[in-house]
Amino acid sequence: MSTNSVSATLVPASYRQRWKDSAVDSRQSFPATGNFDLIDNSWGLLMIHNDDIVSPGEGFDMHQHDNAEIVTWVLDGALRHRDSGGKDITLPSGHAQAISAGRGVSHSEVNAAGYTSRSRLHVIQMWLPPDEENADPHHGEADFSASIEHSKATGEFFTVAAGSEHGEAVAPLHIGSAGARLDVAYLSAQATSQLDLSRYSHIFVASGSVTATINSAGKSVEADNGDDRTWELHEGDVLRAEVLGSDQSTVTFTSTDDAVVMVWRMNYSAKERRAEQ
Repeated sequence: MSTNSVSATLVPASYRQRWKDSAVDSRQSFPATGNFDLIDNSWGLLMIHNDDIVSPGEGFDMHQHDNAEIVTWVLDGALRHRDSGGKDITLPSGHAQAISAGRGVSHSEVNAAGYTSRSRLHVIQMWLPPDEENADPHHGEADFSASIEHSKATGEFFTVAAGSEHGEAVAPLHIGSAGARLDVAYLSAQATSQLDLSRYSHIFVASGSVTATINSAGKSVEADNGDDRTWELHEGDVLRAEVLGSDQSTVTFTSTDDAVVMVWRMNYSAKERRAEQ
């Protein structure tokens, strides 16, 4: 790649790994089951990016995490969270949670709907590495219902979670990965929206379909679709863009139907950070 360029690669939904049983259907952008080196399999700062459908009353019983920043977005249904600190809450659609696991936390995550209901839970969960290991655990939750309605009306993205280098002050949820920020847009049909790209940008279409066009003044674009800078993205698809150089690059979205777009923008990668340590 040249020193002043953008590299973009489409990762279709069909390329994701799938883990399924009678309770959970998990579609995974990175290896999430088994004994994997999460950083070695990461892209940017993302180590885990799971798109899960959970049956009524089912989910994950009490289990432990450590040294991970865990962001959970409830796309549909309701998630019941319980943890070792005695917290027992329900997060409905349009809510999100950020957990800094630090030196260790235990929690359970299940579909809050009862076994006899037909209400599935659709949840997106993402993990990033912390900048400081074995810190004190903390977590927070936020209701984004008003932001979603504003986004539907205007096409604007809103910030869900961010670290200290990347808009922490404007983010309802704080994470301990300084160079990362998650923005989300709920786009009505035919809406148009634009977002700046960072060094690493992970663009995920959680539902619906959009076209994404990279605008790169002063930069070449090395795309997996040749010279075309526009991609058709459908539910479950990911577009990964890496920017080298200081010139600003943006991505423009146009929705072909109602769509939910989630974008992680990251200043550095987990592999780069580990190499520096």
